[in-house]
Amino acid sequence: MLRTIRNIFVLLLIGITASGMPIYASSINFSSIIPTIVSKNDAIIVTTEEKVISSNHVQVKYGFSADSDKSYTGLLFNENNPFTVELTSNGDTIQDLSLDDLVTLGNYKSLELYSSTPVYIIFDFDQEKLNLPDGSYKLKIKPNIDNVNVATEEAEFDIHFNTEGNYIPALPAITSVKHGETALTLYFPDNEANYLVPITRFVPYTSSPLTTTLRNLEKGPNSNLGLPLGTPIPVGGKAGKSGDTAYVNLPADLGSFNQGSSASTNAVNSLVNSLTSINGISKVQFQFNGKIIKDAFHGMTMDVPYHKPDNTMIYTAYLSDTNRFLLSPIPFSMFGNQYDDNNINTIFDTMKFKGIPEIYNSKRHPIVPNDVELLDYNIANRVLTLTFNEEFLKVYENNDHRRQMMVDGIIFTFKSLNDVDFVNIKVKVDSKDTNEQGIINYDFAPPVYINPED
Repeated sequence: MLRTIRNIFVLLLIGITASGMPIYASSINFSSIIPTIVSKNDAIIVTTEEKVISSNHVQVKYGFSADSDKSYTGLLFNENNPFTVELTSNGDTIQDLSLDDLVTLGNYKSLELYSSTPVYIIFDFDQEKLNLPDGSYKLKIKPNIDNVNVATEEAEFDIHFNTEGNYIPALPAITSVKHGETALTLYFPDNEANYLVPITRFVPYTSSPLTTTLRNLEKGPNSNLGLPLGTPIPVGGKAGKSGDTAYVNLPADLGSFNQGSSASTNAVNSLVNSLTSINGISKVQFQFNGKIIKDAFHGMTMDVPYHKPDNTMIYTAYLSDTNRFLLSPIPFSMFGNQYDDNNINTIFDTMKFKGIPEIYNSKRHPIVPNDVELLDYNIANRVLTLTFNEEFLKVYENNDHRRQMMVDGIIFTFKSLNDVDFVNIKVKVDSKDTNEQGIINYDFAPPVYINPED
């Protein structure tokens, strides 16, 4: 038996060597190297090799060599387009790829070949440098050589980016809040000050949730969240209510919150979103030294109440500075006027990278992989039932937390619709034993307390 295994291994090495792949005796990692492609012609031999450096870094080696050790060949690549590089996701082309950024070793303008030993040009596809989100990509590379008549074929590769981050699932309503505690939903800015991230903080029970919310916003987020520390709102405010309106009385001098549009907008939205998450509060009226004034916060209108956001929100996976994934909502309107927020299929598509590439990047990821498809849906009595293909179960079958993040994001997204209170999930599966298809219920505890702080 041992001799048989050894013989198979030797045959593997012979096969790899014959294909032109370099072998390093000290370290052979078959899981990280994809077999070489060899293209031979009268002048040169072209070899390509893809190596997975990490879950978010892939390297492609393009090798050129003379057809014998006695040959010399000089290659001049096209001045305007030395290599055609195309990277796509679900059919959408990734724009603005620069060879200067991709090529980390080798001269992609010209090469001199003196022997059969390959001279390599190395392309690095680093997820962070490319600023791309998680997902599967198709890569095509083709050299464009001007001075030698070489029939080089287009080389194709599959690239998979999968960021290693930690996700703490949203907590269900049952047993999540201990006796003597109150759950606050606090909105803090992300590290780029682009959008807000809702955080659940459990505090001792209070009969004054408005004032308690102000004081807890002033404390800023816990450091383990990886969000900007410090208060996102002016310090020292007071809060009260009349009917469903919360009144927030702030000092007239807002300091830095009156000097820049980003800090000002985030402060107002942080207060409005956090306070209207309290039961019975639907709008916020700002006051300054006890008076309602026309404008403040860098010119924002202040003489009318700010209402609880009622637009559709698309939940995304934001990667914080402590490598924690946090669900972060983005208004559906940010995805463009061409989308209809009453269309369930369109809303689902925006939760994928193919929905709108400009929203997603290496820090903000789509929660739904492209292979997951929404097959059907139904709304009845304010209950939305979604039916997915079997990839819903398979895509994260070895990563429970990522699957839970996908489920939580889907639920929070569709519950932001005005006519949806509850979401059911079903999956259409194929039976391998009977060749029949069936619909199964996907059981889960409905998420309530998003991004628990501790």
